[in-house]
Amino acid sequence: MTGNPPRRHHYIPEFYQRKWAGEDRRVERYERINGVVVRRRVFPSAAGFREDLYRHPRAEMDEWNAQALEWAVFKIIDEKGARALEALVSDPMALRDNIVRNDWAVFLRTMLLRTPYQMTGTMASLEQIWRDTEVSEKYAAMRKPGMPETATEFLEMLNPHEAKESAFRMFADGLGSDRTIRHIIKLPWRIFDCSTADHRLLLSDHPVVLVPLKTDDGHIAMPLSPTKFLVAATSDRTKAMADTLRPKSAVRVMNKLAVQRAQHCVIARDQAQDLFIRKHFGAHQIPPFLAPSKL
Repeated sequence: MTGNPPRRHHYIPEFYQRKWAGEDRRVERYERINGVVVRRRVFPSAAGFREDLYRHPRAEMDEWNAQALEWAVFKIIDEKGARALEALVSDPMALRDNIVRNDWAVFLRTMLLRTPYQMTGTMASLEQIWRDTEVSEKYAAMRKPGMPETATEFLEMLNPHEAKESAFRMFADGLGSDRTIRHIIKLPWRIFDCSTADHRLLLSDHPVVLVPLKTDDGHIAMPLSPTKFLVAATSDRTKAMADTLRPKSAVRVMNKLAVQRAQHCVIARDQAQDLFIRKHFGAHQIPPFLAPSKL
């Protein structure tokens, strides 16, 4: 490979942000810095990212290999997600396309996990899983006097960073397919047009509204553009309730949830909702999608 490996890792991918770009190809980026919400108009390449966010935790490692999660996994997920998004916003028949549904479901799932805030909770959870799932019987059979009592202690003696590296591998392996993705694909999908509303939909680092899918009110909602959002619901009652929402009300609900749960960044097309964003930014901190307390 030539050139430098990618270090600017977007937790709000550029292709997704571009739907909010104005004629100048820029977006309004809102960030909270030292407790203050700061706004700047920037290109999507300069919003919703953190350097080395998805880098392998091992320091002494070939840099291309260390950055493989970004260029070999997220890049492919985002490329497929970009094609799926274009289909969803432009072709009503795309909702019936299995490839589109799969690619967008995979992308949607990553948006529950890939922010710096979510990564911290997820890695802590996966480290705990690794420590709790030791191969005790095999280790007990091979253990000799003076060796650590548990397999995890033995592995960490050989490599002090084994827990973090194992958690990282589990995270990478689980991005492509799991029960959540399969469940999302099977649900009925609807796209709502809010172009007649007073305001436009906002985008944040937590754009996916997820009510547990195993409940009667289970559903997923996610903005696709400033004027369209996707809803996947588990029950006819929830779908009927969504159908009764007027565009103005739907935008207000979606925007409040997106901005209140933002931990890092809010993206807007313009400054029309500046006061709203500053008032609600990060007001409701949700727990990590995969947190130690949930295990």
